[in-house]
Parts: sequence; C-alpha cells; structure tokens
Amino acid sequence: SADLGGHAPPAAVAGASLQAQDQVRRRLDQATQKRHELLGTLDVLTDGLYADHERNGLSAAHKAGLDEVDWRVPRLMYCKDPKHNAGVNPAFAYEVQQRKLADSEVIEKQLGREATDNWVQALQVVGQKPPPLEMNRRRPIPFVEAEPDYSAVDDVWARTLELRTLDEAMRGDVSMPLPRPAVHTEEYTNFHEGRYVKDDCPIA
Repeated sequence: SADLGGHAPPAAVAGASLQAQDQVRRRLDQATQKRHELLGTLDVLTDGLYADHERNGLSAAHKAGLDEVDWRVPRLMYCKDPKHNAGVNPAFAYEVQQRKLADSEVIEKQLGREATDNWVQALQVVGQKPPPLEMNRRRPIPFVEAEPDYSAVDDVWARTLELRTLDEAMRGDVSMPLPRPAVHTEEYTNFHEGRYVKDDCPIA
C-alpha cells in the first residue's frame, strides 16, 4: 500500500534495499567463484606458468612479501574489535556494526572448519582424531626457591671433600664405599684423645 503522497512506506523501502543488497552480494559471490574457476583452468592449461607470472609480475602482495597472509584473519580482527567503529557515521553505525558482526561469524566458522579439517589430516598419520591432546605444564620453580637453604660456597666445599684421587679409590676393597673424608683431627681412625698438663708441655 502507498500513503497519500504516493510514496512507499519506510518499511517497504528498507525491505527493498535489503533485498537489493542480497542480490548484489549473491551475484558478486557467483562472479568471484567463476573467476576462481577460470583462473584454475587457465593455470592447468599453462602448467602453472600463468600463476607464477601473475604472482611474480602482477601481484603487489608478492612484492610486499604478503602473499602468504590469510587476509580473513585481519578482516576478522577488524570486524570484532570495537575500536574500528570510531569513525563510522552515526546514521549508519548500527547497520555497519550488524554487517560486521555477520561477516565475523561467517569468517570465524570458515577458519574453524578449515582448522578442524587440517587437524583431521594431520592426526590421521598417527591414528588419532581431533581435538589434539593438550598438556598443561606447571610453571618451573627456580632452584633457589626450591632449595632456599642452598649455599654455593658449601656446595663447592662439599664437592671438594668428596673428590678423591684414583689411588685412594683403588686402595682396599673396591666393592665397599669409600670412607667419608676426614676434615677434623678427631675424625682420623687412629686418633686418641689425650690431656696435656702445663708441667708436661715444654712449650706451655
């Protein structure tokens, strides 16, 4: 129905605009898919020479070293991050945000599906199925925290005491452990404690 001025109501205009947008988007997707098919056929007929020529001579991304970048990832970041909505005209802000939200959902599903397919192929080699096994490792504890009483000086001294010569190691019964080193005089085997009297000691 039309109003007295002969103009269509705003709801009808909005519906026609959305329908036109869907038609243009669908035709663009069809044309893009057709282009990819034609380029693939041309590449097959030229045994890969056309793709090499296009990549090396015509591709600006290859010259900039960006030909291996999956541009869906920065596009997804652009759609998801609210900071990119700062310069949008308020009159179209809601529509733009809804469109970006829809695009981000589509891209996210595509990337997730491709990641799942890649994991399926990678895990088939070892006879496993996705998702891959995950391991959560604890944070390594520094040695000084695990052994708070550790002293480097004492460690060097202990290792110095434990170090023996080959002659000492081969003397006696080699099947028995070596006796601990004698650090103090009273630790010797033949040590006998005596008592010195002042009159008996010539140097006292």
